[in-house]
Amino acid sequence: MPHDLPSAPGRRPRLRLLAVLAVVLLAGCGADDDGPDAVQVLSLGDSLAVGVQPKLLGGGQETHQGYPRRFAAALRDEGRKVHLVELGCGGATSSSVLTGARQCAPKRDTPYRNEDPTTSQAAWAEGLLSSTKGKRRVVLLDIGGNDVGSCFSAGRVLPGCIARAGAALRTNLDDLLGRLREVDRTVPIGVLNLYDPLLGLWDDQPASRPLLAREHRTFLLRVNGAIAKAARRHHATLVDLAGAMDQTAPLDPGSDVRPRAVAAVCRYTWMCVSAPRTPDIHLRADGYELAGREALSALLPRIPATR
Repeated sequence: MPHDLPSAPGRRPRLRLLAVLAVVLLAGCGADDDGPDAVQVLSLGDSLAVGVQPKLLGGGQETHQGYPRRFAAALRDEGRKVHLVELGCGGATSSSVLTGARQCAPKRDTPYRNEDPTTSQAAWAEGLLSSTKGKRRVVLLDIGGNDVGSCFSAGRVLPGCIARAGAALRTNLDDLLGRLREVDRTVPIGVLNLYDPLLGLWDDQPASRPLLAREHRTFLLRVNGAIAKAARRHHATLVDLAGAMDQTAPLDPGSDVRPRAVAAVCRYTWMCVSAPRTPDIHLRADGYELAGREALSALLPRIPATR
């Protein structure tokens, strides 16, 4: 059972320091309206949280298309004032969000040093939530894509890797959500589940389709299953991006008809591109738009109304 942060021995000074840093640095984190009636949207996660898109000849670049920005824009369309705080870090895994032991790729200027557990994305989020109690706010979280992305090497799926990634995600996500809940028991938290980018190999590797279908079932059970269970356990809201991308639709390796799950991955990500581009797991612009809409639909009823 996790300890309550305000009374945990040895953690109060660190939390106070983080709270002070949060107040000082808040103005530099994507703020657009920090008035008393604004909803503070705190986004954590990996490259999807900062809209990373592939360059033409490889590598990635941060854009303004990330789903938290789409979420914030849609929330403004609902008549809300919004203060967006973007903590996402390209390349982050469910482990590095906690440990801070992985620098952002592409490199970005974050308000946290990201060098160790005390300067990690999770620690900074704890400090911010502690320092802004009483504000209307909502937390967005996506993580696990890079845990699974490591299972794709040289155009092939590494057998057994997805199950191992799911086990790590289950442990780390439970830790992260537990820590956020220790600071704020009631803040709405939206956790995105994931699409399976490896389905982008389906068209070009017909001999691998039975393996892809088996690994996809493992992905749904071990990865998205872990996300759903952690969300329920910590009273967070599941944002069903996988459902919106037909990831549970049937896969038939023997059929000549492209499965809906594959079609969605090809439509919304860069996994099915032609030369000179190379396959890339990130969402396209309309994929980020879809994720933002799903997040708003799931979380809007839980965001406190403007007084």
